[in-house]
Amino acid sequence: ITSTTMTISKTTKHFLYGLLLRLILLIALPALMDDGLLLPAGVRYTDIDYDVFTDAAAHVAEGRSPYRRHTYRYTPFLAALLSLPMGGGGGRQIERVSLIWSVVLSTKYFGKILFCMADAICGYIILILRARSRKQRNSNNGVQDDQPKQHNSIIEKYISQHINLSSEFIDALWWLYNPLPINICTRGSAEALVVLLPVLLTVALTVNDNGMKQLFTSLQTKTKRSMSIPLRACLAGILHGIGIHCKLYPVIYTVSFMANFSRQEQQQQRRRQSVSSNDNHTNSSNDASSSSSTQQQLDQGWTHTLSEQMTYFQNCMCCTPQSSSSGGGFPWKHPIKILMLALLWIQRLFLTPSSILFLLSSIVTMASTTYAAIHYYGHEALAEGLLYHFGRIDHRHNYSMYWYWIYLLRGRVASAEVVAPSTWVGNVPLIPQILILGFSSLGIAPYDLSFALFCQTFCFVAFNKVMTAQYFTWYLCLLPLCSDRIQWSSRRMLLSLGLLLVSILTWLGSAFTLEMLGWRSHRQLWMASVLFFVANVNLLVAILNGYRVDKTWRSLSDTPGEGWSQKVKAS
Repeated sequence: ITSTTMTISKTTKHFLYGLLLRLILLIALPALMDDGLLLPAGVRYTDIDYDVFTDAAAHVAEGRSPYRRHTYRYTPFLAALLSLPMGGGGGRQIERVSLIWSVVLSTKYFGKILFCMADAICGYIILILRARSRKQRNSNNGVQDDQPKQHNSIIEKYISQHINLSSEFIDALWWLYNPLPINICTRGSAEALVVLLPVLLTVALTVNDNGMKQLFTSLQTKTKRSMSIPLRACLAGILHGIGIHCKLYPVIYTVSFMANFSRQEQQQQRRRQSVSSNDNHTNSSNDASSSSSTQQQLDQGWTHTLSEQMTYFQNCMCCTPQSSSSGGGFPWKHPIKILMLALLWIQRLFLTPSSILFLLSSIVTMASTTYAAIHYYGHEALAEGLLYHFGRIDHRHNYSMYWYWIYLLRGRVASAEVVAPSTWVGNVPLIPQILILGFSSLGIAPYDLSFALFCQTFCFVAFNKVMTAQYFTWYLCLLPLCSDRIQWSSRRMLLSLGLLLVSILTWLGSAFTLEMLGWRSHRQLWMASVLFFVANVNLLVAILNGYRVDKTWRSLSDTPGEGWSQKVKAS
């Protein structure tokens, strides 16, 4: 009890420190930079998007549509939320309030405070999930709380040996004390509120007791039982639908969540059947043998077939060594067996109650919120807040290597939004995204949800036509949840990280010469963007090659197989 209390207190302490740091910076940095005290006039710290948010909120406060503000292309409910301090009179001052509340409720700070609070809550969720994962990993390895802690990253190991920091502080470094998310939220970006928080809450609800466990430990303590899988699927689906309505891109996670819920439910059914069978055929004299038999049946898990006729596919879920003579591997030359395999996956994904509940609750929530937005703010809410993002292209502040082509196309064609997506060259990047999405959703997500979501998001951002600094937070919030399964200390990984660092510095230097110095360095910046793209793809390959499959299946009662890159050696 003392250890648990200390862990909770340390986690809360880092959460409060991270929140306080954000609140101080959101006031100090704009005062130094926006007002010209530190940098020359014209160089602003506050993001231009925050001005768009507040202008749209002013329209809502006066009973107009937020889309009357040009370039406002977000959910209207964000503007409605930011309009609350404005009341119904378009910025009417609130009388007789304290100085602190006048600052909090002011248009200049209210939205930023909300974004910083949401960002700090995201960091708190990451702390909880990493603590649960570390506790489960140490339990599986037979490590007690008072024994030396294991560190999976070479950076974590160095910090632990030379600086002697606690595990909770190292966990906080991933997000709460990370300069990038701090910069994003204090500048006035709404990513943490509208998308990162729903995504992380959905992950927290989805992961089961065999992995990182649920975030809502207090609820389980009061009821003395875990939340049922169908209930978690419904709640996760609601959060997932909110995330899709607000930002659209979380729709790529749908199949992964369904696959994970389906595996959990089928695993639970097999456990109940095994326990029931052993209760009927055993007695007190052979309790030990029945326990061994039960565990052996549980270890068969979700990767095994649902009928005796599907035993051929026991080794087809994942790759097997080529030297194996057991007939394993994917049946490329047997189309009928491929069809049977596809039907098996469909049955596992869509014919379990939890996965169906998740899908239905996601669709209903997304449709309901979108309908409410259209009802209150017209069809502009659909066109600007949702459909616009399907074909969005923008060359400004864009890390993507496609920005230069978009820039040239805008100079030649008046309506680039219509012409650019229609070219077949623009659709080529969709091929690797689809392959990564399908493979990770069906092959990884049932067993390691956070790693699958990270790979999907990383690939989606790297190959996207638009890539701003906010997009990096989409996958950085998922990386701490799976970092312990990635081999960071390998030579390949270190070279990949070094190449990424060089590409970032090259891009920033080229962008500075173009935007700040006014040099004609468009081609140099484009070459830097190409280098950045190559570095990202190379890093993704290094992460996949360094994925520690053994660290995943040790925490599961049903093993995912031998992985896709190499056979896992038994420890």
